[in-house]
Amino acid sequence: MSRIFISGSSDGIGQAAAKILADQGHSVVLHARNADRAASTRKAVPKAADVLIGDLSSIAETKKLAEQANASGSGPFDAIIHNAGIGYGSTSSREITADGISAVFAVNTLAPYILTCLMKKPEERLLFMSSDSHYGGDETLRNVTKSHSYSDSKLHDMMLANAFSRRWGDHIQVVSMHPGWVRTKMGGMAAPGGMDKPAKALAEWAVGKGKLASLKSGTFFTPSGEESAHPGASNVSKQEELLKICEEVSGVSIPSSSD
Repeated sequence: MSRIFISGSSDGIGQAAAKILADQGHSVVLHARNADRAASTRKAVPKAADVLIGDLSSIAETKKLAEQANASGSGPFDAIIHNAGIGYGSTSSREITADGISAVFAVNTLAPYILTCLMKKPEERLLFMSSDSHYGGDETLRNVTKSHSYSDSKLHDMMLANAFSRRWGDHIQVVSMHPGWVRTKMGGMAAPGGMDKPAKALAEWAVGKGKLASLKSGTFFTPSGEESAHPGASNVSKQEELLKICEEVSGVSIPSSSD
């Protein structure tokens, strides 16, 4: 059975996929922003191996979350899913955090960077949750740490996925995903789709099953298969610039391909 870590899994697609995986007998470690949400997550997914707590809008708490994740088992996870995100309709989406950066950049861009750098590299699969909103993103990285743009942050997630795929893609599958416009707290009740299809696709991918698990590293996909991406996502110089910004802001160095 597989060991899987899913950030932002106290509700929505992350929790729905976690339920599938836990019911199948896999060891699933979940994540919630605070103790109250962690308690409700434990009730919702009683078969989860653990629920870790960390506010991803805080650099310090994100680093502690990585430490907790590394201590949660005897070795690395088989799959890591960076699912957490804030955006449209979120009360914190326009905030500047205590670290002096926008909450959207902190949670959607910087947190997956920090977790990827500090957590043990997964054995098989690493996923950055993106969105079709990334097509409206700006890869120039102007004023990037203060940007409140959800579209920009989802393009950043793809840039991060592609940057780590270039480093690690010969050994693990590093990908990005658009789950679809579905009825979640973020997607809203007007969304045309339900969570069943993306949750099933994500759960299958996490354990190496289905067509998505066989796609090459660096692929952007939906539950239906591979999709074309914003051309900025493949701009290597901008990928490296984003990595450098994240390193400077967080104080977290990029691990080498051999780490």
